[in-house]
Amino acid sequence: MKILTVEQIRTAEKDVVSSGVLSFYELMIRAGEGCAKYLSENGATEKSKVFVVCGNGNNGGDGIVIADRLRNNGCDVSVMFPFGKPETSPAKEFLNLCNNLTVADDIPERCDFLIDSIFGIGLNRPLENYAARVIDRMNMCNAKKVAIDVPSGCFADGKGISPAFKADITLTFIAPKPCFFLPPFNENCGKVEVIDIGVPVKEHAYATIDLPKAVKRHKNSHKGTFGTVLAVTGSYGMCGASILTAKAALVSGAGLVKCFVCDKNYSAFTCAVPEAVVIPTETFPSGAMAVYGKQLSEGLDSTDALILGCGIGKSQEAANLVRVILETVEIPVVLDADGINALARNIEWLRKTKASVILTPHPAEMARLCGTSVAMIQANRPEFAKRVAVTYGKIVVLKGANTVVASPDGKIFFNTTGNPGMATGGSGDVLSGIIAARIALGDSPIEAAKNGVFLHGLAADNALKKYSMAGLLPSDIIAELKTL
Repeated sequence: MKILTVEQIRTAEKDVVSSGVLSFYELMIRAGEGCAKYLSENGATEKSKVFVVCGNGNNGGDGIVIADRLRNNGCDVSVMFPFGKPETSPAKEFLNLCNNLTVADDIPERCDFLIDSIFGIGLNRPLENYAARVIDRMNMCNAKKVAIDVPSGCFADGKGISPAFKADITLTFIAPKPCFFLPPFNENCGKVEVIDIGVPVKEHAYATIDLPKAVKRHKNSHKGTFGTVLAVTGSYGMCGASILTAKAALVSGAGLVKCFVCDKNYSAFTCAVPEAVVIPTETFPSGAMAVYGKQLSEGLDSTDALILGCGIGKSQEAANLVRVILETVEIPVVLDADGINALARNIEWLRKTKASVILTPHPAEMARLCGTSVAMIQANRPEFAKRVAVTYGKIVVLKGANTVVASPDGKIFFNTTGNPGMATGGSGDVLSGIIAARIALGDSPIEAAKNGVFLHGLAADNALKKYSMAGLLPSDIIAELKTL
């Protein structure tokens, strides 16, 4: 699905109006009627108490249409104009046609549906004083809360901080907006539904990631058909990283998974993942695995994708291993965790490697990589992901709510699956295993990154049907991967 900025939305609307296909008045009617239809099909039935808070601009006009249509359907509808009645021509014209709308002067403590139709996509400054108090009163109302286009107080392009309406549902028009996917406003949008009002989309800023097609397994397949993954993960005390990456790669469909495992972890690993091929290594005093040249060459033989960094530690020996591998390999590398930490101190390795690298940092690792703060990364997620991807010609998977995937050509994709239950140690190890398996199965690196984050989140969402969000573990995600 395409994601449009405010400027692109306005251009699309102006184009359809200038072509003579629709007027702004007709767009308003379509928007309001589409929202009313959705609400009528989702609980706003006869006698439902509906309270619509309308602004004095175009968004308020949408709200007036919604109020009129729901009233005609038998709902008990009241409207409030906290900033005065509409000032835009389409909204004023429609309001003049409405008879006997019930106008209230205060927000109720409870109702069935509270509809926010105040500011829309045009807001460009934080709400203060009276406007902030109106939003606060709306948020305290005991009701199913519905935002029209974007929750009031949210900046549609996702930049800035402001008090904002906290919606259960956002009914948006034409296409999703960046604020639905970016902090802090993605906390306010709830479930998002796009209402089609007949405006074609030509240009877009970003896109969402689609559900990948299942990989067919033909009758005469064998393990070599589905590729080989090599995992250079774990260290003494961090055997769990090795176990999680290997299991995730296996259940995601890789035909063979080989793992360098330090001798101190050998027994624990082989008991946990008997399906993996183990290549034992010595262990440095630091706990890092000791992988030497010939051993590395043998491990790389017939390998399609490599996982590097999960749990390898922050020692100099671990950093040297990252350097040697990036200097040596030409196959795709999924670089995570301690691998990224080593890279942050030696960024020139990324410029020199011939490998197609997929970086999978969480915000703190991205901050180290970019030499900035976590707050700055979170405030500019797509920009930083794109900057690193384009500058170094690599793929970036910036983890978090609505994970950002950036390609070397500058394209940005947002993931729509996943939940806060994934915010626990080991979830990233699982993601690395999935992405590497998708490469082994034949995906291009960028498709593997996109498909991996989608499936990772989808498995976690399915796990929530069985477990609480607080109790969700990476091993639960692995179990659900088997069902996808």
